[in-house]
Amino acid sequence: MRITANQKQEIVNATLVKLDALANRRQVWQRDFFDKSNKGLYTLLSECLGMYYEIKGSSAEKAVLENIKITLDSRGVKVQASTPVLTLIVKYVFNAERRRASAYSRALRVAAKELISVKDFAEWVTKVGGIEEVASTKGITDETIQKRGQLDTKVAEVKQLLVNQLQHPLALVPKTALAHPADSAEYTLLIGKMLASGQTQVLSVVPGSTTAMIEQAIRKIAQELVNKVEEHVKAQAELAAQAAISEAANQAFFKEMA
Repeated sequence: MRITANQKQEIVNATLVKLDALANRRQVWQRDFFDKSNKGLYTLLSECLGMYYEIKGSSAEKAVLENIKITLDSRGVKVQASTPVLTLIVKYVFNAERRRASAYSRALRVAAKELISVKDFAEWVTKVGGIEEVASTKGITDETIQKRGQLDTKVAEVKQLLVNQLQHPLALVPKTALAHPADSAEYTLLIGKMLASGQTQVLSVVPGSTTAMIEQAIRKIAQELVNKVEEHVKAQAELAAQAAISEAANQAFFKEMA
């Protein structure tokens, strides 16, 4: 449907108002919650995806993108005529350095390609393994979904194991000046040095361990457990295959003898 120049300008103005509001919320998130949780980031990115769905293919798309480029240029942000729509939106909202903006826009392009809805975006990113993981792939396969499901199950098991381990901790680290009273998270991280004997020398508490850092550590433990299970299954499969080969060879030998 054709629209008048005035209608087009109204759409442009309304879109920029939404983007400005989103950029303001990003500033609050970056100031108060950056690196503390992925929840805020995923919410902002999901709304960037929503803005993409709203802009792309609309009757005012060209005018909206031209105005976004003008605003970015006034901020000193370089864009080209061929800069993708999602990259323009990410640059407008996040004003981020090049590498981070690139990761965000690549992740959003994968989401758009797979027709991920705004409301499902956060859950989808978490299931895939995070923004960097999404950005490094062209899309998620059924095998990847299965592996992510196995890992999520193992993460839940690891969290329960940690709760059980509270009754029998490996060690009790003395209080340190690095751990502030404000560091009241449920868990924290330690740094240590591995010895040739396989033992670990615990050297320090890591102050200010964030929720994201703790979650990543738990996922690392879970992934190692999944790897161990896969190694065991593979070893058992190889033994079974070797046994089958030996049995077949023995049967052939005895058949010849007969």
